[in-house]
Amino acid sequence: MKKIVFVGIGVESLAIELLSSYIKKHHHQVELVYDPQLFANEVTQSSKLAKIFDITPQLIKQIISKKPDFIAFSVFTFSYQHSLRLARQIKKSLPQVPIIMGGIHPTSVPHLVIKEKCIDMICVGEGEQALVDLLNQPHRTDIKNIWFKKNGQIIRNPCRPLIKDLNKLPFPDKDLYCHIYPGFANDYYTISSRGCPFACTYCGNNVLKKVYRELGPPVRRRSPQNLINELSLVKKKYSPKRITFVDDVFVQDESWLKQFDILYRKKIKLPYAMLTHPRFITKNIAELLVKSGCYFVLFGIQSASEKTRQQTLHRFETNQEIKNAANFCHQAKLKFSIDHIFNIPGESIKEYVYALKFYRQLRPTVINAYWLQYFPKTEIVNIALKHKILNKNDVKRIENGQTATSLVIGLGRKDDFDPLSKYANFQFLLMILPILPTWLYKLIINKKIYLKKFHPPLFVNITTKTIVTLFRTPFNIYVYTGIIKNTLHFAIRNLKIKIKTKK
Repeated sequence: MKKIVFVGIGVESLAIELLSSYIKKHHHQVELVYDPQLFANEVTQSSKLAKIFDITPQLIKQIISKKPDFIAFSVFTFSYQHSLRLARQIKKSLPQVPIIMGGIHPTSVPHLVIKEKCIDMICVGEGEQALVDLLNQPHRTDIKNIWFKKNGQIIRNPCRPLIKDLNKLPFPDKDLYCHIYPGFANDYYTISSRGCPFACTYCGNNVLKKVYRELGPPVRRRSPQNLINELSLVKKKYSPKRITFVDDVFVQDESWLKQFDILYRKKIKLPYAMLTHPRFITKNIAELLVKSGCYFVLFGIQSASEKTRQQTLHRFETNQEIKNAANFCHQAKLKFSIDHIFNIPGESIKEYVYALKFYRQLRPTVINAYWLQYFPKTEIVNIALKHKILNKNDVKRIENGQTATSLVIGLGRKDDFDPLSKYANFQFLLMILPILPTWLYKLIINKKIYLKKFHPPLFVNITTKTIVTLFRTPFNIYVYTGIIKNTLHFAIRNLKIKIKTKK
C-alpha cells in the first residue's frame, strides 16, 4: 500500500476527487493538502493581501508530516507557476519523494513541464489507471500516460485508450475536500460525462482532441441511473442546497435527458444549474429541464458574429439557432446566461455594436463578458500570431503560465494583452443590457453613446454584473454568499495557522 498526497490549489478540484476515489478503490491511501490561494487566483489578485494570507511554510510542514510516497498536483495554466513554487519548496524538504503533475496544462505542454527540476513525472491525459499502475509498481518507467526522468533522459510513454465505461468508475471522493471545509458540499459539483462534441479553438478540448486522436470516443457518458445513485448518496450525506453539473455540454441526448428527468424528480428534487450548447435546446428539452428542477442554463456564445464563430472559433451554430434556443427557454420560463469574449482576433467595435443589438433580441437573464484567455497549444494562439496580436515571446509566456487574462476583475494584476481594458465600456453595457429599459437602450444605440469616453474600472463592471445577476436570479444569492463564506473561512483559518506558528 502506498500513500499519495495531492496538493489542491485555489478551488475544489473534481479531478482530484475522481482520482482519489479510484486510487482508494485499489487499496492505496490518499490525503489532501489544500492551499486556497487567497488573493492570488484567477478572480482576485493582490500581492499585498496574498502575502498576508500565504501559508506556504505551514503547507510544506503539513505535507512532510503525512510521510507521502508520492506528491501530486492537478494543474490549470493559471495555477501552474504557483504549483511550481510549491513543488520547489517541497522538493527541498523531501528530495527523495517523487512529484508528479497532471491536468490540462501538463497535458498541453508536457515537454516544458517535465524539464522542471522539481518535477519527476507528468501525467498526460486521464490519470486514474496510470496513477494506480504507478502506485502498484513504483519502479516501472513504461507506464502509459506518464512521462519519466531516468539517468538524465526523458521517457515519453504513449497514452492508453480513453476510459469508455464511466459507470465502472467510483463516485467522486467529496470527503477529501469536505473534511477540510464542509461548506464545499453546499453547492455540489459533479459531472455526468467526459469530453465535448466540439473543439473550439480557444478551449482545452481543442488540445485534448489531438492528444487522444484515435484512442477512443471523445464524448463518454454515465447512465442516468448511475448519476442518480451518486446524487442520492450525496443528498443523504451532505444535504446540499443545489447541484451544479460541470459537463462541457450537459444536454446532448433527449432520450438520456428523459430518463434523467424521471429519476431526478423522483429521488433528488434539488435545483440545479448546467452548461450546454444552443444547438441542443429544443422546445421539449427546455420544458424537460424546467420540470426536472433546472433553475439556470449557461450558454457559451462568445461572439455575436457568425463569421467570427465559424472562421476564428470553429463554432458553427447559426444566429438563428441561438435565437431559437433563447426563445425556447423563454417559452419554458427557463432562466439562462450567455458568455461573450472580448479581444477575439479580427473583432472590433463593429462586432461589439452588433453584439449589443443581437443579445438584446435574445433577452438573456444574465450576460457574462470576459477577455480572451489564451491556453497553450490551442488553435486560437496561432490565429492570434497571424493577426500579430501575439508574438513568439508571448507564446512562451502563455506556455509557462505567466500571463493573466479573462477572469481578472481589476483587483491587482491586469490583462497582459489588454492592460487598459479598452473595451470596458462595452463590457459594462453588456452587463446591464438585460435590465436596460427600451428607451435607454435605443438612446445608447441611436446616439452612439458606446463611442463616448466612458471607461469604468473592471471591478465596477463585475459589481454591476453581480447586482444584475441577483436581481434577475435571486436564487444565485446562495452562490455568492457561498463564495464569500468560503473566502472568509479560509482567510480566518490561514491567519490562525500563521499566528499559531509564530507562537
